[in-house]
Amino acid sequence: MIHQLFFLFPIFLFPSPCLSLFPGAEPDEGDVRHIYPPVYIGVGLNEHAHAIPYLLGWLENLEYPKDRIRFELFVQSKEDATIHQIKWWMDSTKQYYKQVKITEEADNWLESALRNARLQRVARCLLMSGDTVPTENNLIQLLFTDKTHVVVSPYFYSIDGSSNIEQPSETLVSRENVREEILSFALPSAIDLTAIDASYLTFDKNNLPFYEGPDDPSEVFTASAKSMSIAIWGDNQADYGIFVNPALDIDERRSTIRYHIADFLADDKPLPFVSKSVRPWQPETSKLGFDKIYLINLKRRKERLDRMQKIFDLLGVEYTLLEATDGQKLDELPDDLKDYHILDGYLDPITKRPMKKGEIGCFLSHYRIWQDVVRNKLEKTIVFEDDLRFSHDGLTRVKEVLQDLEASKKSWDLIYLGRKKQSDREELWIPMHRHLSTVEYSYWTLGYMLSLSGAQKMLHPEPLRKMVPVDEYLPIMFNKHPNKEWSAQFEPLNLDAFTLYPLVVFPQRYTNEPGYISDTEDSLIEPPTSKNDEL
Repeated sequence: MIHQLFFLFPIFLFPSPCLSLFPGAEPDEGDVRHIYPPVYIGVGLNEHAHAIPYLLGWLENLEYPKDRIRFELFVQSKEDATIHQIKWWMDSTKQYYKQVKITEEADNWLESALRNARLQRVARCLLMSGDTVPTENNLIQLLFTDKTHVVVSPYFYSIDGSSNIEQPSETLVSRENVREEILSFALPSAIDLTAIDASYLTFDKNNLPFYEGPDDPSEVFTASAKSMSIAIWGDNQADYGIFVNPALDIDERRSTIRYHIADFLADDKPLPFVSKSVRPWQPETSKLGFDKIYLINLKRRKERLDRMQKIFDLLGVEYTLLEATDGQKLDELPDDLKDYHILDGYLDPITKRPMKKGEIGCFLSHYRIWQDVVRNKLEKTIVFEDDLRFSHDGLTRVKEVLQDLEASKKSWDLIYLGRKKQSDREELWIPMHRHLSTVEYSYWTLGYMLSLSGAQKMLHPEPLRKMVPVDEYLPIMFNKHPNKEWSAQFEPLNLDAFTLYPLVVFPQRYTNEPGYISDTEDSLIEPPTSKNDEL
């Protein structure tokens, strides 16, 4: 009997993290301990003040009982506000968690975190850094669905094309396989500490006999997993969140997270959670060195305006709203716009149809901006439509092209910020400019820079008397339109036009994509008669 107790006694002293009940016993109603094993979350932070509000917001919104979570933050630097944000948050929320702890300047925070998780005898360990911002509040459950997978890293991607997983396969990225083996350790990483072989995993080379590789903790961990034949899995079964490439300098990292969130807004995707205690920083809005930035929006498309306002606030853009001319209400036009006439013989180059009412409204919206530019003698402006998304760091390129133009004193009238190239002809870089190129026949007017001289040149041919869609009118005016018969109606064709490369803006959605709406393509055809005759 004494001999039997000798073996049973350790079980009572050190229960398995997975077994909080006697064998065969049923959990009490409301007892969730068997569903939510204790979890340890270790987070390594450096200069991550830009990510902290979202990282802590995610933690606050986890679909996991807070009294089952032990949370440890390893702060490696005091260069920014990271440590102050963490301490402020900890003081206001620590009572909700099983444990919240701050550790400063650990030599090998990954090994310290893994060791502390083992000492706490938790079943699950999640290691992550401030380079990833989770948006999935069921992340813990999703990563521990397969008990045969000891180490699993969720896939996070960045708007700049990088990801947290080194060289992820196309099948993983495309979700042809939602989980597959990857080459090496990646953060975040979920480790099942109940697996017997997990006790051999380490980030410290001194714990790995005969190891002669690099000192890097990630390399050591990969080697330790390999020595025990433990596969490291990449998981992409959900949109886990944002990766901010640590190879970027700190200013680029700060802007990257804002551009990525702006992209989420454009896609109507769930946004990162924001902490109730630590709020994210946003830049002061400005006109980016321009006299005015216009945003064209139909009054009946309030959802687009709301979305663009959030994007502009996030990226620091001060704009002036121009209520678009509605193609459904052309009979309500003011007197100065009623006297328009579609170019005789105009047919769409692709569909061979007459001009649509939505295209008329679109042209008149841009026309009114050109009038405003001339009326107020605005030297340089930007025109944006309300269905665009910004490319990564796009506004930095706008500022840089403005700097280059001022330095080179090059004359310009119009510069595409977003377009669809319609010509196979070669376009050439402009000397002494970082992003400026010549431009050939192109579509789209979702974003462009416009000078005072450019607006004057656009108004000079009196285009309301021979209207074509604005997509066609711009290349006509810089003499790159393939239809010379149309072009001959608009002399002189002297618009100095260029394009930025890479482009700054793209459509939020393309034709046939879910959520795509076009107020031009979906409108009615305008009868090919003079508006004067109709009225």
